[in-house]
Amino acid sequence: AVRLFESFTLMKGIVIITLLGVVSSHSWMSCPPSFDTSPSRGGNIVGPCEREGRKKVVTEVQAGDRLKVGWTSNNHAGGYVRLALVPDGQHTVYEHFEKNVLKIVCYGHDERKGRTSYGDCIHPCNARKGCEYMANKYDGNRYDTTIKIPYNLAEGVYILQYMSAMSAHKTFYYSCARLKIKGGVPSLPCKRTGLAPVAYGCMQGTAVPLAKYQENTKMGDFCFSPKGLGDQDDNMSKVPINPECDPRITCQLSVNSKQCMSEDNGMKDIVDSWDPKQQCKGQVKPPPEPTCSDGIKNNGEQMVDCGGPECEKCFEEPTEPADTRIYSKLDYTQKQWEDGNINIRAVVKVSKDANDWRYTMFFTKAVDIRTFWGCKIISHNDFKTIWTFGPQAWTKRIRPGQTLQLGFNGKFEADGEYPECVTKNFRAYDPDTY
Repeated sequence: AVRLFESFTLMKGIVIITLLGVVSSHSWMSCPPSFDTSPSRGGNIVGPCEREGRKKVVTEVQAGDRLKVGWTSNNHAGGYVRLALVPDGQHTVYEHFEKNVLKIVCYGHDERKGRTSYGDCIHPCNARKGCEYMANKYDGNRYDTTIKIPYNLAEGVYILQYMSAMSAHKTFYYSCARLKIKGGVPSLPCKRTGLAPVAYGCMQGTAVPLAKYQENTKMGDFCFSPKGLGDQDDNMSKVPINPECDPRITCQLSVNSKQCMSEDNGMKDIVDSWDPKQQCKGQVKPPPEPTCSDGIKNNGEQMVDCGGPECEKCFEEPTEPADTRIYSKLDYTQKQWEDGNINIRAVVKVSKDANDWRYTMFFTKAVDIRTFWGCKIISHNDFKTIWTFGPQAWTKRIRPGQTLQLGFNGKFEADGEYPECVTKNFRAYDPDTY
């Protein structure tokens, strides 16, 4: 183990360094077992793979199998994981992995309210436990995924590589696992061009953008159908061959091991942290398909049972017909900080007479506006994503050429994602019309 220090920016210009205890630093692949299965090993920034541990582990798979791939959160959140696959012997060269990428997935973060901030969370960060697996392409923020073993690979040993620059880390971390693949048909036509697919809904890291994961890469010439190219994730609901593997490993990796062990998360059931598994009760079956009425934030939803690619919007976007526009210019500026504070300024150049007005802002995530000037609160929706303001007594009647200056201060959940104001709406208000 090594001593881990983390930096937390508490306010602009002030940094406090906090000792988080004696834990192993950063992250590595734990499902399937990596080259080094020691729970106190720490991360590897040299690459393209870590050094061998005390025991050489080979995971046997068949062409077409789904394989659970997971990694320890190690108290970090945000970023991506690039997965690549090459024949054994080619794994000492970075470029071989770059030209044989399987896919890019989310590193993960604790999606529970208030559990992720500053790019960190408390391990295991709501990571998926053993006997569970990612069965839906929109459920990719729980520190694991599954891959389909290609159909066109010659029988032999292959090296699966994990590469990630999680949270605020500026350096990639590498980890590898050995797979013995059988049942492939090398004669299948599997020529591919372009980049590997990227998972939906990832919370980005704060240091390394997605483009760096994709730099100099291409998707490998893999076939995911017995008849040809196919799709890597067309049958994600299929139970992987290793569902019992538990990528979370141990609470000794947590900055708060006492909290980790006290939660109802199954961590106590991991007997051997060198080979972390859960005892599955009966046959593992695919989980129920997520819906927009199951009371769970899944399926790529923005909030519980609404938003995202599958469900209805969580709110209605305000509109502003051109013929009702009463301003010639609206300058909007927004500043936000990692601690969840936000400051907004709106400068409106009036172009038409109005005896009353309303100004509405529509945000992509909840914002709690607490102070404001030049206006007063009229309403906000339950999600605090749509806010409407009206005039103070001295700014109610406006005339062409007049300039209104409005200001707002508020808070948002510091989970690494900043709110974006996608619509600004300034309009005349008539109580007989609205």
